[in-house]
Amino acid sequence: MGDQQGELPQGVVLVHGMWGVPEDWSWVQRALEKQPNLHVLTPDLPSHRSLDAGLLEDAEEVRAAIAASPAPAVVVGWSYGTDVVGIAAHGMRNVVRLVYVSSPPLRLQHEVRDVGWVDEMEHMLHDEHGRNALDGDWWLSEDEAGLRLPDDVRAFLKEHPRRFATKKTRSDPVPAQAWTEIPTTVLLGAKDNLTGAEQRAWAREAVADVREINTDHFALFNCPDVIAQVILEPLSGSTDMTERSINWKA
Repeated sequence: MGDQQGELPQGVVLVHGMWGVPEDWSWVQRALEKQPNLHVLTPDLPSHRSLDAGLLEDAEEVRAAIAASPAPAVVVGWSYGTDVVGIAAHGMRNVVRLVYVSSPPLRLQHEVRDVGWVDEMEHMLHDEHGRNALDGDWWLSEDEAGLRLPDDVRAFLKEHPRRFATKKTRSDPVPAQAWTEIPTTVLLGAKDNLTGAEQRAWAREAVADVREINTDHFALFNCPDVIAQVILEPLSGSTDMTERSINWKA
């Protein structure tokens, strides 16, 4: 017999951030998987495994995960993962909500983007292939990174060093902005010093549902239950998605 009403499978796709690993979502995933019949996918971005993959290849990987996810599906990105989501979810009819964590959406840009600023960032490491990674010690520094990470997260980060990623993650064009098509929630940390005032102001002008949460850039580690609750909103029916107009403000 088929599933009873209310027991049909639903999907969540979680996209990791720059230099990260899919397991970074472990805390959020544990909270989500308490829900019955919820299928959670955590794709691994090719730009962190290949020497020539970038944003567009990452988007194709995530698009395949979205296609494999049950409907309705919520697609979530953290930090750079939001850039990927904004392209990957374009035109995907099984997606009912996008959730951007710690980053506002990217706007369309059809030309190759300048990445000279990446080399100038503090605490940046470079390998022999021209890839970059943020120094893992910075992630564990309370003074530099902001709020103290929980002890289990700090232990996890020591066991899962940050990975090198290609510069194409930053230089590839941005051919789609799914956040103009699909209802979107943007979660920005009130103490996130990596998202400036100008970015925050633009996000509130462009997206109807922008929420500020009491954390820094590392929201998926510091408040996973809050993120999980937001993800579950359109799946649980606590937010009426049929009544909400498209969130993009032209």
